[in-house]
Amino acid sequence: MSSIGNLSTRAALAPLLATGRLSLANARRATRWLARPLHSAMRRRAGIVRRNLELCFPGLDARARHELEARHFRHLAEMIGETAFTWRHPGLLGPEVGEVVGLEHIERARADGRGLLLLTAHVTGLELGARLFGEQVRARAIYRPLANPVLERIQNEGRARYAEAMIGHRNLRAMAGHLRAGGVLWFAPDQDPGPQRACFAPFFGVPTAIGTGPLSLARMGRARVLPMLPVKDPASGRITVILEPVWEDFPSSDPVADLRRYHDFLERHLAADPSQYWWLHRRFKTAPKGEPPRY
Repeated sequence: MSSIGNLSTRAALAPLLATGRLSLANARRATRWLARPLHSAMRRRAGIVRRNLELCFPGLDARARHELEARHFRHLAEMIGETAFTWRHPGLLGPEVGEVVGLEHIERARADGRGLLLLTAHVTGLELGARLFGEQVRARAIYRPLANPVLERIQNEGRARYAEAMIGHRNLRAMAGHLRAGGVLWFAPDQDPGPQRACFAPFFGVPTAIGTGPLSLARMGRARVLPMLPVKDPASGRITVILEPVWEDFPSSDPVADLRRYHDFLERHLAADPSQYWWLHRRFKTAPKGEPPRY
């Protein structure tokens, strides 16, 4: 990217970075108004959100799904302020921001020095939840590097406040090595890998393509696997990072059962407010053979 492009990116991001110095409540308030403009401007993505909700919640009427869609865009708008706050706020986060529940499962799982793979998902509170967790447990995270070098640097500098390191999503050797050394690694594998690598497990009743990468990684890293999900209280805005006990016999000899277990965990904790899930993704773009296209 040219120096002019770098300067333009920095100028565009300046208000966002300034927002990050506000209190969390004010940071959310500063970006909440963007919900409707985002919904109007992101017409294609809004259509994907709508279709995903139709597939997953056929029992809801059109009005209920419309309200769910509107709440999703409000979460997205608030997430902009939350992300700025997460990357820029100095010092430790206070209890008014949120908490991590289930830390005893981490301690128990690591008692013999084995690595720990945390399976999470793309939810709007993930960035803030990752910081709450990272202030309690030293961990690395798998991420997809950004094409824009300025954004990449700002993102990684912000995440350095709470992540031990970031590992690119193609660097399998680094992931497995970290786990074999007894490290903690979190991974959000809830994306469609395409028809060549698809394994189908139901998600909100829809046969959903998901890669077996987390299963292979757990084997390569000789790691235990534990589920983690940040959930936002719609009333207070507090984030609760939920940790459950290690999954025994995981991965097993049945990858579909393993991945269904992961999806079941997500559904159970998203049931109260599914608008927090990242419905912008074409989560169901790969359909089982013989089914018509879903989008």
